[in-house]
Amino acid sequence: MNHSRKTEILTNEDAAIERLCVETVALVKHARNITVQQVNMIQLLTYYAIGKWIVEVQQKGESRARYGSQVIKRLSEEMKKNFERGFSEDSLKNARKFYMTYKDRIDETVFNLFAVEKSETVFSLFEEKPPFIVSWSHYLQLMRIENEDERSFYEIESARSGWSVRTLQR
Repeated sequence: MNHSRKTEILTNEDAAIERLCVETVALVKHARNITVQQVNMIQLLTYYAIGKWIVEVQQKGESRARYGSQVIKRLSEEMKKNFERGFSEDSLKNARKFYMTYKDRIDETVFNLFAVEKSETVFSLFEEKPPFIVSWSHYLQLMRIENEDERSFYEIESARSGWSVRTLQR
């Protein structure tokens, strides 16, 4: 085999390996991004559902809760028995506030698909227009904003510009 033929084979092999590396890195980055988005949506829907259920039990259709703190305290205790962390009373209060702040984002049918039927098909409904577009940490900051229009502006801008929570806080 002559020298130029060996060089050509090595060059083609190097190019193939380089392409393999570039495509593999791109695929893993893409897969991780999808995973983060799905995990985030599941977390948000879960907190939304927990918040909705807390409101329903606390208020039983009335405008004010009679025994609100007892519901959250009892639920927190039960959740801590089953899960090591993530369900303190403060976390559950945040879930309740999240639902109260964004209760119009998810209709009853979609809610039932996710929270009651536990159907995975619900995620296909969110492909074009997801009900939540930033992370839970972002929503914890956004819920501090009283004005609905201002809160919506910052939510959209956070998603569009890729703001970190720290940037949103500023």
